[in-house]
Amino acid sequence: MKNQINLTNNYFKFTIVVIGYKEWRMRMVNIKDVAKFANVSTATVSRIINDRPGANVETEKRVREAIKKLNYHPNNIARSLSNKSSNLIAFIVPNLNNPYFTDLINLLDVSAEKHGYKLYLCNSNDNSKNISYFLKSIVDNYIKTVIINSLAVTDEHIDYLKKHNITVITIDRTNLVNYPNAVSIDHYRGSYLATKYLIKNCKCNNIIFISGSMKEQSSISRFNGYKEAVEKYTKHQSIRLLEGDFTFVSGYKLAKEELQKTTQIHGIVCANDAMAIGVIRACFELNIKIPEDVQIIGYDNCSLSSYTTPALTTVNQLDFKLGEIIMDAIDKGEDIKSELIPEIIMRETTKER
Repeated sequence: MKNQINLTNNYFKFTIVVIGYKEWRMRMVNIKDVAKFANVSTATVSRIINDRPGANVETEKRVREAIKKLNYHPNNIARSLSNKSSNLIAFIVPNLNNPYFTDLINLLDVSAEKHGYKLYLCNSNDNSKNISYFLKSIVDNYIKTVIINSLAVTDEHIDYLKKHNITVITIDRTNLVNYPNAVSIDHYRGSYLATKYLIKNCKCNNIIFISGSMKEQSSISRFNGYKEAVEKYTKHQSIRLLEGDFTFVSGYKLAKEELQKTTQIHGIVCANDAMAIGVIRACFELNIKIPEDVQIIGYDNCSLSSYTTPALTTVNQLDFKLGEIIMDAIDKGEDIKSELIPEIIMRETTKER
């Protein structure tokens, strides 16, 4: 049904044709339109779209031309339902507030694209209800591989995915102990190297450690690496732990409060770059010069770390090898058991003496 509305003003006279929803739907090109245009069945069109054998060369050519002329774009969800498979890889992350996770998403997305996959992002906020919703969505959309970096995922969730023949790969930040298909980071060694560098190369004696939640294994491992280096390479062996939550704000508040109390802090090791950036801000407000008065090392090597003022020395755990390792394993249908060794990226918040 069409309605015409005539509109007139002092300068123009024009007509708007109002088309009903049903007519608009009829004008959308679908698989039936392609089949009719190419004079074949919809089953033949579907077979060709999904690269399944059975159509001769002439028929395939005719269908491809019809698709091009009609500007037809197959519905990927419908194709997944039809094939009971998809090229999606789900990635469950804890949040998008930490720049490390956004960089990790980008890293995996680049590798996935290279290998012909698309990333299906699941922002869990480490909430069990969100996890349950995403897991059902993953099963419903025939996603065959799930990459997990979230503390909210439990063994029960893993069992649910396995029940539906879904491959699970964990990256580092989970509460799953000794999961067989995993990429991990040696956080103990990363933090140990950072603290040793401040002591041996930068001549820092009094060093504090600003941590994320000490309920997380990655925080515990990083703190233990710091502790071991302090005990091994300093005479006073003074261990100082300030517990934050991996956010800019917690790094800022903890550092500002501590630095207002004493001028005896020579170095600060942070459990991630976000908190280290907060520390830089606190030092700026307190007129504390970096690296002359205090030296700072972050942990992550997120993209923001090279753009702070001064640029942040940090421990690198964002290696593009990680994406390739995972995608290669998915291609080959193999399990992964890989541990990445972090390294120090030296910038301007530290100075060797």
